[in-house]
Amino acid sequence: MDIHELRELMLDIECMTVLRHVMDRSAMSALYRLVCDCAGDGCSEEELTYAYCEVYNAWLTAAAQGKSGFARAALEAVLFEESPVAAMCARVDASALPYSVMNALGHDLEVLGRLTAIDPAMFMLLCERAGLSGKLAARLPMWEPALGAQQFDPRVDADMLTREGARRVAAFFRKHGTGLFASCPGSTWVGVSEKYPLGLRGITKPDPIRLEDMVLYEKERGTLVENTRRLLAGHQACNILLYGDKGTGKSATVKALLSSMWLDGLRIVEVPLAHLTNLPTIFSILREQPGKFIVFVDDLAFSDSCPEYTALKTVLEGGLEARPENVVVYATSNRRNIVRQRFSERQDDVNERDTLEEKFSLADRFDLRLTFKAPTQEEYFTICRALLDARGLSYDWETLMPRARAWTVSHNGCSPRIARQFVDLIEGEMAQEQA
Repeated sequence: MDIHELRELMLDIECMTVLRHVMDRSAMSALYRLVCDCAGDGCSEEELTYAYCEVYNAWLTAAAQGKSGFARAALEAVLFEESPVAAMCARVDASALPYSVMNALGHDLEVLGRLTAIDPAMFMLLCERAGLSGKLAARLPMWEPALGAQQFDPRVDADMLTREGARRVAAFFRKHGTGLFASCPGSTWVGVSEKYPLGLRGITKPDPIRLEDMVLYEKERGTLVENTRRLLAGHQACNILLYGDKGTGKSATVKALLSSMWLDGLRIVEVPLAHLTNLPTIFSILREQPGKFIVFVDDLAFSDSCPEYTALKTVLEGGLEARPENVVVYATSNRRNIVRQRFSERQDDVNERDTLEEKFSLADRFDLRLTFKAPTQEEYFTICRALLDARGLSYDWETLMPRARAWTVSHNGCSPRIARQFVDLIEGEMAQEQA
């Protein structure tokens, strides 16, 4: 790269428009300052040294955060930060976007690609051409262009930082949404605050459990998967209540949907029981996003009619505002009818039938209800063996079976959760023996 090309790059950076916010990132602003110093006339050795060291420190910060290099940092700013161009692409198909927007997006992506492609050896050479002495240059460290050991988001690659990458970036926003929804597979409602302006805390590392790792309940799991695929395809999907004995994998089944479908645009928003009154607000936020959402409410149980109970019943069916087409509600409960019923109500309530119908009405508002019954002992043994095989453990089942049976006695029954806990124990013991 000669001085003419460097000055052309500097001018192109100054002409950035729709992705101008990316240059506010510390890594990008440090690179830009070094480009300007190398392209300018009469820059002192101290200024060049300082600018180069700032770039190295920016690279070190990115590496410490798990980024593989400057290209990765630029792409994350493009794809995961809120911006007007991201919001526009999320609402409108790329073919319908104004030509000027797509042209500007292509220009800015190409400029970022050129800027982040300059390797440290070239920057050092440019600094020496600008007046940095060889003796001083030899004392400065060179950063690695990329760190190969990092785990990358499979949706992101360096080819996006080209003019041709504009359509791919626009399609990304259209499929995965913007900001927190683009960067995080799941989120939890925590309430609006300065730290969480949307009221949602992003979950970047959700539970890694997979559908293919689960044993039993194939019919129930198949129904849930099929309904979720209808949601992703833009068809009518059902609200679902998963109820049954504790530890049977109701919550795990919902969470496992994320590992296999988040690349298709699925997101899960977990809403704690105490925050169900915020469901209308959550729905209004999700309605504006292009992705498909499961609003997940775990372990439903109400003592009596309360604001949370009323809020959930209203959003399921009965409120003036329609449920967003891109949202379904999946809830789990150990109770078929969700609301606890006292025997005294049957004796004291004059309108007993009305009271019972009111308490049962919430469960009835779920379109589908899937039952997870506690496994038999033989089914429990099947789960144990499947988990042991999935983890690649070598074992003698005739020796382990009495321990597995005794484990159920000490843990009050059989369930997939108890089976997993038993296998965790066995795996730990085997690892300790091999250490």
